[in-house]
Amino acid sequence: MSFKFISPRPIKSDSHRALASHWDRLAAGRRFPAFTEFKPAPGSYDAGQLVVWSIEGAGRLQKFRALFQGEDVAEVFNSAWAGKTMDQVVPMSLRRVTLDAAKECASSGCLVYTIISTFDANSQRVDCERLLLPFGRDGSKVEQILASLQLKSVAGGIQRKKILNSFQLQADLLFSGKIKSGFTRTDPAPAIPVIEFREVAAGTHPAPEDAVSKTAPARRGAADAAIGESRRATRRNVLRAARISFGKKSVTCTVRDLSATGASIEGAKLAQAPDSFTLTLEMESAARPCRVVWRKKARIGVRFG
Repeated sequence: MSFKFISPRPIKSDSHRALASHWDRLAAGRRFPAFTEFKPAPGSYDAGQLVVWSIEGAGRLQKFRALFQGEDVAEVFNSAWAGKTMDQVVPMSLRRVTLDAAKECASSGCLVYTIISTFDANSQRVDCERLLLPFGRDGSKVEQILASLQLKSVAGGIQRKKILNSFQLQADLLFSGKIKSGFTRTDPAPAIPVIEFREVAAGTHPAPEDAVSKTAPARRGAADAAIGESRRATRRNVLRAARISFGKKSVTCTVRDLSATGASIEGAKLAQAPDSFTLTLEMESAARPCRVVWRKKARIGVRFG
C-alpha cells in the first residue's frame, strides 16, 4: 500500500478531526506527542470506537499488541483483543490493509487515515473510516498507536454484529493517506496538495479521487440471476483477482461474486480446471477448498468446502 501526504481536509468525521487536531496541538513542534499527554475534551470522541496498540520489536518481527479495546469494536468483532496482537485478531481479508497502515504510522510518525468499504446484506454501502495516531515519549520512536474506527452508511442502521461478515466477503480500499504534525499552525491554504472528493457511485458517500484504488463494481442484473445454481447464502458482486490451484498447476482468475458458501469465477483458462481445487483471493493467504457446481464459457460456479 502507498500512503500519500495529505492535509487533514479529507477526514470526514468530526470526532476524527477533533482527535487529529488535539494530537497535533500536543505535538507542539515534535513529530508526535507522548501518550500520557493525550487528554481530549469529553464529548469530542467516543471511547467505544477506540483501540490502543503497543508496538513491540521492529522490522519483520514488529508486532502490535492491544492494550485497550472499545465496546463498539468488541461488538463488531465479537472477541476480546486485550493482550493479543493485530495479526491474531484481524480477519484475513482485512489483515494486509490493517497491518500496512499500522506499520506506516509506526515508521513515519504520521497520522494515517484510511477508508475501507463494503456492502451489507441489503446491498447498502458501508464505510469503515480508520484514523491512526502515533505516540512516543521522546518524539523520535513511536511506542503506541491509538486507532479510532467509525462505521458510516448512507442508509443508516448498521448492524454491528453482522457487518464483519460483509467485510470478510468484500473489502475495498477507497482511500489512504498520511498527515504530518504541524498542520494546526500552518496557513488555512495548505502547501500540501489537497485530494478532492468525487462521487464514486451514485447514491453513495463521496470518496477522495486520487486515492481510490478500487471501487465497488456496479451491480449486475438479470444475467447473473439466471445462472442455474441453488444459493444458500447472499452473494456480493465483487471484482477480485485470485488464483486456483490443482495438482502442480496454478491459474489466475477473477472472482465476480462471493458469499460465505461459494463464488462465481471468470478466467480464460478455467476449462482446464478439474471439479475440485483450491481458491486463493488477493490479499489473502488462506486457500479455500472448492467444488465446481456449474460451468459456462470462461466462467464456473463453485461451492466452498
